[in-house]
Order: sequence, then structure tokens, then C-alpha cells
Amino acid sequence: MPNADALAYGMHLVYDGGHADPTRLADGALIARMVRRVATVLAADEGVPDPVVVEEASGVSAGVALTEASVSIHAFPGLATLCLDVFSVQRRQAESLYGPIEGAFAIGRSTSRRANRARAPRPGDPTTLARRLSGERAYAEARFTDLDRVAQD
Repeated sequence: MPNADALAYGMHLVYDGGHADPTRLADGALIARMVRRVATVLAADEGVPDPVVVEEASGVSAGVALTEASVSIHAFPGLATLCLDVFSVQRRQAESLYGPIEGAFAIGRSTSRRANRARAPRPGDPTTLARRLSGERAYAEARFTDLDRVAQD
């Protein structure tokens, strides 16, 4: 499991998908499968553990921490929106990571940001990872709520 004190430098991709199918976004098993699928692209030679799943009133988050990468999805059925967050020390084509997500959740509109940066790896133990996912989920929800409000003004 990743060392929480180490910093890694690599690719960070944040993909926001909107106008998605709320039924699919509410499917925790589908979200976990898609996290696993993206993680498998990043860690072809490494076994991918089962994702940690966090279910809250506003939707579902799932994430996995790998040796040199991490993946999470935060889904908000009520907003018809999701956020895919990927970090990897190895470069990957962004489309190979978010392409399967677009089909699985019937994304109608999307934005993405990709940058090279340093990042502390996500914790590997399930309890700490669940707490981290819950915090990241709150941040993503605040971002989407603000974006939704701006779009209505």
C-alpha cells in the first residue's frame, strides 16, 4: 500500500461529466466496477484491490489506491453529474481513462483538466481511504452545486 508520507509527481486528471443517467449514477456496483476498470488500465501489472465504496444521501463514491496511482469516482444522481479523479506517476492517454466512464454513465456533457503535479498518495487502508473519499466528495459536491447555480444565473 502507498506510504502516506511520500509525495509522488505525475499526471492528475479531473473529469467532470454532466447530464448523465441518474439511475446509473445511483448504482454503487456500477461505480465500483468502473473504478476497478480505470485502475486496471493504470496498473496492468499490479493486482487491483476491491474499491472502497462510500454511500451518502447525495450519492456514491468509490476509490482505490494503488502503488503508483489512485482512482476515485464521485457520483451525484440528483445533479446528474459525476467526477472522475485519477492520479498516476505514469503518463496515460486521458481518453483511455474517461472514455469508458462516458459510455457507462451516458454522459451528455463533460469537462476535464489534466496537469502534472506532486500529490500525496491516497491512504491504502479502507477506513482512512473512506474518510478521504468522503472529504473529496464534499468538495466535488460543493463545486458542482456552485457550477449549477452559476449556470442558472
